[in-house]
Amino acid sequence: MIEVIKTKNCGFCFGVRRAVKAVLKERGRTTGPIYTLGPLLHNPQVVQELVSQDIVPVSDVRSVKSGTIAYRSHGILREEEEYIGRQRLSAIDLVCPFVKRVRKCAMLLRKEGYRVVIVGDPEHPEVKSVLSYLDNDGIVLQNPSSIESSKVGVVSQTTQDQATYVDIVQGLVGKAEELRAFNTICDSTRSRKEEAVALAARVDVMLVVGGRNSANTTKLFHLVEKAQPNSHHIETDEELKPEWFAGVTKVGVTGGTSTPDSIIEKVEKRVKNF
Repeated sequence: MIEVIKTKNCGFCFGVRRAVKAVLKERGRTTGPIYTLGPLLHNPQVVQELVSQDIVPVSDVRSVKSGTIAYRSHGILREEEEYIGRQRLSAIDLVCPFVKRVRKCAMLLRKEGYRVVIVGDPEHPEVKSVLSYLDNDGIVLQNPSSIESSKVGVVSQTTQDQATYVDIVQGLVGKAEELRAFNTICDSTRSRKEEAVALAARVDVMLVVGGRNSANTTKLFHLVEKAQPNSHHIETDEELKPEWFAGVTKVGVTGGTSTPDSIIEKVEKRVKNF
């Protein structure tokens, strides 16, 4: 009999749960199409379910002529928000409050004369959103680096790894005459990583469930894999392979912040059947 142990913190985080709930509520109130600027969240299965309800991601806001636009949880570009305002399109703001805090801190630093550094992935929509509100006048770092500026201010992508953030901030100490740093990493992301790594060290196999296009799920998997090399990143229960569980007695399961409870529960059930 396989024992399946699930982390306490897994499944939708506050910001994603709030966004999905709000957009479905809006769907019930309006008959017209609802568009999201990019996927509302980084989970292909949930996005497809939303598409089936005429909640459709678009890559270019200028393609929307009517209906309602939902600002996705990762944030949107400032020029997109300005376009929506000029066109007087109907919109609902579903940007995660923690992402808004990153933007607020970054704008404050810039206003006070700091050279703004964002610790994160330059290709992530959250980072691109924050940069746009700085007129793209910011530096994105993924590794420690020296910055030539007398005043340096630091913020972080909400899903960034804590150790990476600390390394970059410490690397800037002594390089600038004045350094100010806001730790804007989401507590939910941080706590679930700690819990998942602790569980991975206690089980024979560790499963990380979530979209492969999800930055936080991918980072979670890489951290877990260090603690338990016998780990697998899957999107659904259909990817499970019986040979993974031969001779196994304990299996750990966790999920990223964009992974719905329903998918995690299906994984848990199927593993028990093995």
